[in-house]
Amino acid sequence: MNRVTRNSVTRRQFLSRTGTVAALLAGSAALPKWALADPLGLPIGIQLYVVGADMQKDAAATVKQIAAIGYKEVETAGFGSAKTAAELRKMLDDNGLKCPSAHLPLKLTDLNASFDDAHALGCTYATSSVPQGWLAAPAPAMDPNMSADDRKAAMAKMREGMLAPLTPEKFKALAEDMNKVGAAAKAAGLKFAAHNHTMEFATMEGKPGYDYLISHTDKDLVTFEIDCGWMTVAGYKPADFVARYPGRIKMLHIKDFLPYPKGASTSGPVRPEGSEIGQGVVNYKEIFAGVKGKGIQHIFVEQEGPYSRMPAIQAAKVDYDYLHGIS
Repeated sequence: MNRVTRNSVTRRQFLSRTGTVAALLAGSAALPKWALADPLGLPIGIQLYVVGADMQKDAAATVKQIAAIGYKEVETAGFGSAKTAAELRKMLDDNGLKCPSAHLPLKLTDLNASFDDAHALGCTYATSSVPQGWLAAPAPAMDPNMSADDRKAAMAKMREGMLAPLTPEKFKALAEDMNKVGAAAKAAGLKFAAHNHTMEFATMEGKPGYDYLISHTDKDLVTFEIDCGWMTVAGYKPADFVARYPGRIKMLHIKDFLPYPKGASTSGPVRPEGSEIGQGVVNYKEIFAGVKGKGIQHIFVEQEGPYSRMPAIQAAKVDYDYLHGIS
């Protein structure tokens, strides 16, 4: 009589078990690539500012390259060589890309034009990358007859104003304006989000001004997109704000910097130099562990120049590959 020990496995049992394993493996292979490994269980997105120069030359080709790398979502910063938001939307659709958020010039005097673009792109969020520039101090209109050099100089001056340090008076005015834009966005069927640099961390009422902006804006009208790179440069941790203000931070910019001296900032005399994700000093393993399960809906790679080590589109692939491997 055959004796079967407790650790013995019959041929039928073995085939059954290995068949189950094979089925599981086959099932996992059928899953979308991003579902297997990406941080926070979210598809990896990219802020198209990273490849802005490429977008200006040939938006259709650049969008196709972004999709080929593996990105599933984009956040816009202008339309590149596409003439309209609708034209860019078609390029995105043709390549299977979603656009949940767009960085828009949300001027209080002309919100509907930006909201129309957000709808055309299929966005949930109408986002301001420099709300203190567009809202509290709306940028002047550009003269269409300007020379290229004059336009470049005017843009530089406008950017300088947008990134200027925030004073207590500006914090108060900005919070009020953000509530107005948030109400208008809600009425238009959108959500308003504000993106930070380092200026928002100037002291306001004994705390970082970013605390003031979150606590003095309506939770039903205003959400936030943390730029993890700039917040780190300012000396703060994204996970602390995400924990302190549940439900207010919905998106993250994933940005890295090479080592920088104390006092570096977005607009000061010392501006840190961007790097590919994982090649700099921002600890994303720690950040992702700290914000996991706390309401983040979208993440977007963003990189600051100069692109001295490799072209921007190649950097976008390095960024994607790094994030795709650290879940």
